[in-house]
Amino acid sequence: MPQNVINEHTDENIKNYLSEEKTNDLKQPDDLNFGKNNKKNILKNKKAILTVVLLIIIAVSSLFYFTRMKGKQSFDETKVKVSVETLNKIASGEEIVFDIKYENNTSVSLRNARISLFIPAEFLFISSDKEVKTEETVLTWNLENIPAGESGNIKLFGKVTGELNKEYNFNSKISYTPKNFNYEFESADEYSKAEIKITAVPFELSIQFPEDIINGSEIEYAINYKNISDREFKLINIKARLPEEFEYKFSEPEPSEKKDGLLNWSIENVAPKSEGKFIIKGNIVANENKEKEIKVMLSASENNIDMFEYINKIATVKVKEIPITIKQLVNGLEEYYATKGEELEYTIKFKNISDEAIKGLVVNSELEGEIDFNSLDIVNGSYNKKSNKITWSAFNVPKLASFGPGEEEEVSFKIKAKDYIEIEKLKAKNFTINNKTTISSFNFNSGSVNIEKIIVSNESDTKFRASLFVRVKGYFNDDGRIENTGFIPPEAGKETNYLIHWNLSSLFNDINDVRIVSILPEGVSWTGNYIKSDGKVLLGDQTNGAFTPEEETEENKSITENNANTIMEMNDSLENNQSGEDNSKERENQIKEENFFYNTKTREVIWELPKLDANTGITSPVKEVVFQISIKPKDYDVGKIMKIMNEVKATGYDEFVNKEIITFESELTTELPDDYSIGIKEGIVILGLENEE
Repeated sequence: MPQNVINEHTDENIKNYLSEEKTNDLKQPDDLNFGKNNKKNILKNKKAILTVVLLIIIAVSSLFYFTRMKGKQSFDETKVKVSVETLNKIASGEEIVFDIKYENNTSVSLRNARISLFIPAEFLFISSDKEVKTEETVLTWNLENIPAGESGNIKLFGKVTGELNKEYNFNSKISYTPKNFNYEFESADEYSKAEIKITAVPFELSIQFPEDIINGSEIEYAINYKNISDREFKLINIKARLPEEFEYKFSEPEPSEKKDGLLNWSIENVAPKSEGKFIIKGNIVANENKEKEIKVMLSASENNIDMFEYINKIATVKVKEIPITIKQLVNGLEEYYATKGEELEYTIKFKNISDEAIKGLVVNSELEGEIDFNSLDIVNGSYNKKSNKITWSAFNVPKLASFGPGEEEEVSFKIKAKDYIEIEKLKAKNFTINNKTTISSFNFNSGSVNIEKIIVSNESDTKFRASLFVRVKGYFNDDGRIENTGFIPPEAGKETNYLIHWNLSSLFNDINDVRIVSILPEGVSWTGNYIKSDGKVLLGDQTNGAFTPEEETEENKSITENNANTIMEMNDSLENNQSGEDNSKERENQIKEENFFYNTKTREVIWELPKLDANTGITSPVKEVVFQISIKPKDYDVGKIMKIMNEVKATGYDEFVNKEIITFESELTTELPDDYSIGIKEGIVILGLENEE
């Protein structure tokens, strides 16, 4: 600030000070009052300096602004253009071409030019005819210099995938610095963007389901898919988000993954025009008139790397309160397991639990599976051979004309399981008889049209039990792998060897924890020569293949006996009662590997297998072990047929029906019915020649 201004203010302050001293003697000393006024003047001086600086900044900024505006007015950026041309309607996943054009219609060249294209996540980059920098959401081409009046184009190849009717925007811009300018310009207009709409997808997906169901009843969703394109997909994933309060039963086929109400099927190498189907079954329990949604998503990949979602569908079913309860019994049981050739009696019981009469009821049963329809015997019903449907109506069950509140009724029929079930393929197993029963009401007040409304449905799956077969055969003259010695007929006082064959086979289902046991009769000895199921021949003395368990304490012995009693009681129950407990939950195999041995303390010959595949002996060879025993008849055995093998007991666990299984094979004697080299009477013990003398 100028010095004269400071002096001027100082003189004025002094004058004011002297004037005030004369008029007021009580005022403070002159030096203190002067100091205060001097501080005020310094603050004023600082403000003045700041004001000058601010004016200088404003002047410089104004000069820069007007210079820039003048420069802009001299350069017409509207003459620099970028445009994107491509198809605006495409099939999802098909390869398309983008033609990105740029023009410099100005009189100056453009430095550091680059084009940016902003892409959606659903865009899959394939290639470009110019070098490009790729990022997640933007592609960038560095063009360097574009001379005045020059233009060019870029070819971009890629794919856009997505759901039907989905729309995507591709926006572009060109950035550059005109010659003789030191700052960057950007150009973009309505031609700088492209809009693409998905009008076709390579898949079809449909969900079949009832529009409404009765609360608590079973519901079936059928998911159908088809590759309608000419492209092969390395992998497709179909995911189904199950409705809330959905009690999942099973899927066919089983999903690749099942977690927290989400089912996922993965299908590899899906050829053009190929199709498939998934069935989901379960029950929905919800409040009356509540809607439940199932969401199904289809994603696919052509290269096993990039997976894109093509279809997302929602199916909604309305849950209604059930007016009728229904229950099926097979041979008097809700859960029954069939054997081939046996007669099955189906009883369908139902009750009106509503407050109103239900008119025009019709009960239908549709049978599928390994059954002999020629044996069908219906009580008060009719049968349609074409559809395998059994029907009961008011024509033969009068109560169905008007089924009052609280009323109960039942219908029934008998049919036989097939005597012969054809097993063609290696994996043919787990056979069932399915009976789907529906109860419908017909509205007869709709003019000439009878409208059927399904009130309730119920399905009964009668599973076939596995059959476990053990066949015991004895030979003196066998195939030579193990040589027998002795005499035929057997002679008192002399040792004779026999080879015992245990053949094991099965039907229908896999059987786990298979155990075959027989106790050697008195007078019969283990020789230590045997052949394992893999064909390996093991020769030795009486200790070979023999097992001697350790001495049991009284406590362990008591536990063993209790366990044995429990097993015997369970087996007795299973032989006489089909409604045994389901042991399938958290069950692990007890037998970890195959074993064959002789227990020297119990005199038991034991063969254990972790698993016997379904239809062993039909679609695969019979399982067999062979072992040698010896006898040395006594004088009192002369004239008798000797027992060389006691009854054989075979047990296992049927994984399909979740039940224990047990079977027996009868004892074997020296008659050897399977050794045709032995005569009818050559199994009778005779007196040796030396004894005769």
